[in-house]
Amino acid sequence: MKRWLIYAVGSVIIGGTLLAGYLYWTIDPSRHFEHVQVPTLATPKEVTPTISSAPASRAENLFEAKPDEHEKKVSTAFNVLVLGIDARGEENSRSDVIMVVHVIPSARKANIVSLPRDTKVSINGVGYTKINHAHLLGEQKGGNRGGTAEVLQVVSDFLEVPINYYVKTDFAGFEDFINTIGGVDVDVTQDIRLRMNNIQLLSGKQHLDGITALGLVRERWALPEGDFGRQSEQSQILKSMIKELLAPEHIVKTVALLPKLKKNMVDTNFEDSDTLSLVRMFKGMKEDDFQYAQIPGHAGYDNDPLVQMKLYYWIPDMVKVRAITEKMLKNN
Repeated sequence: MKRWLIYAVGSVIIGGTLLAGYLYWTIDPSRHFEHVQVPTLATPKEVTPTISSAPASRAENLFEAKPDEHEKKVSTAFNVLVLGIDARGEENSRSDVIMVVHVIPSARKANIVSLPRDTKVSINGVGYTKINHAHLLGEQKGGNRGGTAEVLQVVSDFLEVPINYYVKTDFAGFEDFINTIGGVDVDVTQDIRLRMNNIQLLSGKQHLDGITALGLVRERWALPEGDFGRQSEQSQILKSMIKELLAPEHIVKTVALLPKLKKNMVDTNFEDSDTLSLVRMFKGMKEDDFQYAQIPGHAGYDNDPLVQMKLYYWIPDMVKVRAITEKMLKNN
């Protein structure tokens, strides 16, 4: 009887070890994204900058996107749209944080391109307006999904790249997320007074809780480079969040927190297996495996077709934008 019990327990242990090894093997990022059919939610198309009604079915069409049948490369890189939404109760919301992350699973690298919220872009059926108006316009037509769909398409058109995945959070979710992982470490480049929560941050290494991290990613007036300084802080916090989640002592906790983390994201089309694969990928990445760029251009004022008055814009240098796109968002 004892011998039978030893054999049974041994079989369970061996079987469990083999299963764990198989699962670890299958979520290897280059292998995982080679075998899953990566979706394509938006592809660039010609924009008609005239006043008209945008198609009401855009949200349905985008979220019923099929895997790209024309792109079946091994370990194909993909683009992820990261959105931070300024949600205020029942009001329609604008996108306050817009980044595209180009993930290269086979090389274990990620390129981050940050888009200023005031970037002047052409939105189909509207004309030239701020990029952060896209979510509001889509939300008015199709709710949360409509807002996401509109930003996906506008960003795809502007950068002339396909968008495969998206991660979207509001600021309450972001704050809760930071608190859930125990805060983030950030290297503050100078003393900053955060206007949102009236907190003084001193220069140097700082450990931030959720509300302070939120104040930093939203602050632009206290930073010498304005919105560009804010985007740099956003990128730093994003990398710090990844580092905190993937610290060896936190990996088990991170996997257990997946349901809560997905809830804090508000909305994403990543499957749990995709997320686990990315966890494994980011775990082995170093600082120089992340490349970061901002949209080049200059400040200016122009009439806005939505509010019928002059607004401040960040006017992109499209020649330089195309160069960044080719280098950062299209290489494998």
